[in-house]
Amino acid sequence: MAMYVFKDAAREHKLLARDALRQDKSIRFYCPNKDCDAHMYVRNLDGVSKAYFAAIKSHTHVKGCPYRTSGFQHDLYDENGFDFENALFSLTMPSKPQSKSEIPGEHGTGEVAPKPIHTIRQIYSMCKSYDSSDLYNGKIIGQMLLDERSAYMYPKGVFGWRLIELKYRYYSSDRNEIALVCLPNGKEYTFIVKFSDERLFKEIRKSIYENRNHLIIVAGEWNSSGKYNTFFTEIKSKKQLTIVK
Repeated sequence: MAMYVFKDAAREHKLLARDALRQDKSIRFYCPNKDCDAHMYVRNLDGVSKAYFAAIKSHTHVKGCPYRTSGFQHDLYDENGFDFENALFSLTMPSKPQSKSEIPGEHGTGEVAPKPIHTIRQIYSMCKSYDSSDLYNGKIIGQMLLDERSAYMYPKGVFGWRLIELKYRYYSSDRNEIALVCLPNGKEYTFIVKFSDERLFKEIRKSIYENRNHLIIVAGEWNSSGKYNTFFTEIKSKKQLTIVK
């Protein structure tokens, strides 16, 4: 699912789902990923829920397309209850053991009220489904996720709580650090993820290195490292990273 597409193969003319018209139902649109030839069509235009775009099975997304995994179902979540900074801060907290009584789905048949998105996968999928200039609960998408679409919003660097789409560069076992890069429009930013927990560093290092050709999504509070175009954050929990395959 996506909340926007392009009308042309050159990806010059954008169409937001909220602006789609009844006559657009039978028109093939283009995936936001210029390397993906998925055939996108508007869905739920006459429904009570939000309209969106989805690829048809016969012409679906290419392997590795970030929009292939952005199947964000907007109406399952409480948008008004979402607080971006609090959600990212919560990702740094160690997971609490779940008792048997807390496991959902064992009892009760009542309707469950939608909850705000809270996992890194949910937040990333939401951000990818919208255009970078769009809003989710009043916050600009590009101010939550730094990727090639929103890079123009960061001319002076990346500071504060952000989700970032990255590629592997190298690791340092001496410093318990992993270096990742963002390469938007030829401008390179380097992001260092630091670990105080050596066991956590080794676990995540292994996962990242084994998937070094894939996109790595990191959530954190970013600060200047003192080096030009280089920023860092501390990783305290596995919940702060995910890999898009």
